Amino acid sequence: MPSNLTSPVPPQVGATASVAGGRANGARDTLSGVTGGPHEKVPPREGLERVLTGIAGEPLVILLTGHPDPDSIGGALAHQRICESLGVPATIAHVLPVSHRENRALVKLLNVEMQQISNSHELSHYKYLSLVDTCTTEASLEIPADLKLLTVVDHHRALSGKLDAAFVDVRPSIGATCSIYAEYLQGGLTPLDGERRDDARVATALLFGIQTDTDDFTLATPADFAAAAYAKAYCDAEVLKRVGRRTVSAAAMDVLGRALANLSVVRDFAFAGVGMVPSGDRDAIGAAADYILMREDLDTVLVYGVVDDRVDGSLRTTSPSVDPAVFIQTAFGRDRDGKPYGGGRSDKGGFQIPLGLLADCEDTDRLWALVQEMLENRLERVVPDIERDDHRERERDRDRDRDRDTHHTRRRRTDP
Repeated sequence: MPSNLTSPVPPQVGATASVAGGRANGARDTLSGVTGGPHEKVPPREGLERVLTGIAGEPLVILLTGHPDPDSIGGALAHQRICESLGVPATIAHVLPVSHRENRALVKLLNVEMQQISNSHELSHYKYLSLVDTCTTEASLEIPADLKLLTVVDHHRALSGKLDAAFVDVRPSIGATCSIYAEYLQGGLTPLDGERRDDARVATALLFGIQTDTDDFTLATPADFAAAAYAKAYCDAEVLKRVGRRTVSAAAMDVLGRALANLSVVRDFAFAGVGMVPSGDRDAIGAAADYILMREDLDTVLVYGVVDDRVDGSLRTTSPSVDPAVFIQTAFGRDRDGKPYGGGRSDKGGFQIPLGLLADCEDTDRLWALVQEMLENRLERVVPDIERDDHRERERDRDRDRDRDTHHTRRRRTDP
């Protein structure tokens, strides 16, 4: 993404304000573009309303990054609803496919209209950009210089510095972006009342987004529970039940099997490479990390593979001292535009590193060997004992093989 993303500040919006908060890891909630005067603090929903009202009639695109998940889809639907109620035509767009079975079911059953784009030309007829459930645009997509960043609403910790947008509401202290949008609606910005045709659709998407991003409410905050209770009153229970029916595909089991076979353990940290993974099975990488984290002697797990033209990975942790976003940025750094290759929240994160020219390599075995070497070298930045522990593990394997060979030789000598 070019560094010339700029944003207009409509005349109704005053100075910026910051609100402290966040989890124990030091992340802060950020609200900007939501003050009405030197002594007046405007609620976030009112700040968002002012910004969107100031561009009424202008086309806006809501851009989702990564593979769209329930939290980003639900938040985008709510944002689209708010935009259109204020006279702003809004389109939901994404670059990477909707990969997980549950997420495809959500899109189908709720009839969510989203445009998959592959190049910057497809964004040329939009004037404004909104980011939902993310603070950065898709790494593989060049953003047109005249597409102005207008709003950012997210619950992930922002690592890319100050966000140049007219309205920013980033709350790492909350479990789901859908909870923030439910708060906007409940506060009076196009509220759910059961009278509008899309009330049940938006409410169902919001509730499912909150449920999945808080790991079935185990990580939910009081704000998440309040938002879920609000959405639950209007959601379609039958659709929610069908979307939430969880199954494991054969491909996901295959990825898990490869992760277990290739698992390397360094004290309470484990990592595994799973080789080439079809784009439609990308979510199996995260599922494998979730499963391995259940091992009793581990508190942090990283699983990665090659998906299309990139290295795709997932990090899971239960350690209070591990910040996934910081871990990923420390290990893998930033791209040439200064944008991190990944991010995360308190217990999980993900990263995507383009392969560049290596993507054209037809020798997949050689390509995978290069990827493994690169990943392990980068992980040494965060876990410096990886090389030494791997070396000791190889030495132990050789010792076991040597003992086994010696045992068999002795048996042959003693057999009649």
